[in-house]
Amino acid sequence: MDHNKNHPTHALDFPLSQSHVMAQLVQPFLPTYTPARTASLHIKKTSWKNLRKFIKYLDKQGIVKSKDRDANEVVITDIDFKDRQVESFVAYRLPKKDTSSSAVNANGKTSTVPTSESSVGQSLRLVSLLRPKDKLAPILHASKADPRGLYTPAELRQHLIAYAESEHLVDQKNKRLIKIDPLLADTLLGSSAADHAALTTGVMARDALAERMVAAAAPFHAILRNDAGLRETKPKAGAPPKIHIILETRSGNKTVTKLHGLEPFHIPPQPLADELRKACAGSTSVEKLQGSSPKAPVMAVMIQGPQKDAIMKALEKRGVNKNWVEFVDKTKGKK
Repeated sequence: MDHNKNHPTHALDFPLSQSHVMAQLVQPFLPTYTPARTASLHIKKTSWKNLRKFIKYLDKQGIVKSKDRDANEVVITDIDFKDRQVESFVAYRLPKKDTSSSAVNANGKTSTVPTSESSVGQSLRLVSLLRPKDKLAPILHASKADPRGLYTPAELRQHLIAYAESEHLVDQKNKRLIKIDPLLADTLLGSSAADHAALTTGVMARDALAERMVAAAAPFHAILRNDAGLRETKPKAGAPPKIHIILETRSGNKTVTKLHGLEPFHIPPQPLADELRKACAGSTSVEKLQGSSPKAPVMAVMIQGPQKDAIMKALEKRGVNKNWVEFVDKTKGKK
């Protein structure tokens, strides 16, 4: 009413369906900043139990006029904007976004989480690192490098070159070739045809040896936020993670979009769900991903309808590269 004062029906087109009432007039204004509040602010938790009974109650109060569309649905045909209860209504005191970053997590415990503003506009940098396996230690010792350190592929390549130069293994006629000594043969060569050929000729291309050195190291990764450097971030073992967007069918023919894997990218799920609820004009929810660890739960955002484009737009605002996102459409092929 405040935003559309000059419109006779305040920009509402009657009749209003139940889904429109919930998606446009209720959910965008619910302060669901934590998973616990999302669970509590649900129509099933009220004394009416469902939206149909709630609209019927408003009809009895004289605030709206409604009619049954079928046995399970009712539509609003008119609203008395000058009703005493409407004109004298005082907005409830609702929780604000926690600027101190203190919130309640899915287990009901207080924890520190970033607010939505902390992720919108952030810049992210994904760094792939490698930890050499024990058999590479002699090569790293030759260049005075830490055998248990973390290196980029380019840095490992430089250590290989440093070893080759210290042992005079670089071919003088062709600098791109390195002579194979027993250490290189034992640590980097396997049983492939190319490796057998290298052992036979006694030399191998520098780039090919560098590839084998990278393959003989365990992958690590770090996701750096804004101006953070590797010294302030503890790299994690394994390949870099992905954000997963999954399109699937629920409850017969209803399409929903599930989103998870946000936490490594410094994106709190609940504020993102709040933004998507308004952007997509549909219901959203945040719940623990089935099978995730209780100690470090992964939260999944569920959005009504096929919402890949809206999600990608919201992720880009939070510094996510499209190559870090994996999309799966599970609705294809179903009749």
